[in-house]
Amino acid sequence: MAREFPRGGLSAAELRQVLEAVDPAAHHGQGEFLPDTVLECLIRLIGCDDATFQVMDVRRRHTVIQEMDPSFGHDGDEAELLDLFRSGFWDSLSCSYPNRTGDYASVTRLSDFYTRTELSRTTIGAYFARAGIRHELVVPLPPDGELDRRVMLFRGDGPDFTDRDVMLMSLLRPHLIALHLRQRRHAAGVPELTPRQMQALRLVAAGCTNAQAARAMGVSEATVRKHLENAFSRLDVGTRTAAVAKVLPILAAG
Repeated sequence: MAREFPRGGLSAAELRQVLEAVDPAAHHGQGEFLPDTVLECLIRLIGCDDATFQVMDVRRRHTVIQEMDPSFGHDGDEAELLDLFRSGFWDSLSCSYPNRTGDYASVTRLSDFYTRTELSRTTIGAYFARAGIRHELVVPLPPDGELDRRVMLFRGDGPDFTDRDVMLMSLLRPHLIALHLRQRRHAAGVPELTPRQMQALRLVAAGCTNAQAARAMGVSEATVRKHLENAFSRLDVGTRTAAVAKVLPILAAG
């Protein structure tokens, strides 16, 4: 979905909030999700009632959600609400947009797909009505096999998310992906590697020789060997095969 960037720059306070939201030194966590502090920053920056990080196995219809406000969107039986969401997911133009189209880069709003009247006639509209959600903004992460990961912002009332909100989240999206991969590496016990070390390992995993990797990276074979040696040292392995095996989940996700 192509959009023009709204006119008007960021205030000094907004710029500080943007930098805080993507500063790796400001966020620490463990596990599958984003650090809670990242979602808290997004709530302050965009101005919304709740921010969640959702991981869904689209084949098994199993969903796990990290949320900042457990009381928001839980009007009624939680299991019933989740079943309603799952039953309406694939028929929902907004929810299943990345999965149906392959567009995992666009940040979208509920109102990009439905008028209020159109939404009220859908199963997902019934879910939003039950959950007390009026406005939603979705930030998809890159696909990872059967796992669908996304950041979602919600408002229970008030104005819709603006074009400015969409563009801010579009600019933040690559940084959110990087923060998420960093946390997954930590959870998997994979030490931090430099971008060039990761690039060299990606090429090795694709079957490239050192010479082929050097051409792809625009460096000498000696430089590639040095990147790999340093990566082996950080990963505490002695072979290319062992290094690739250790970082394979991260290579696949990134």
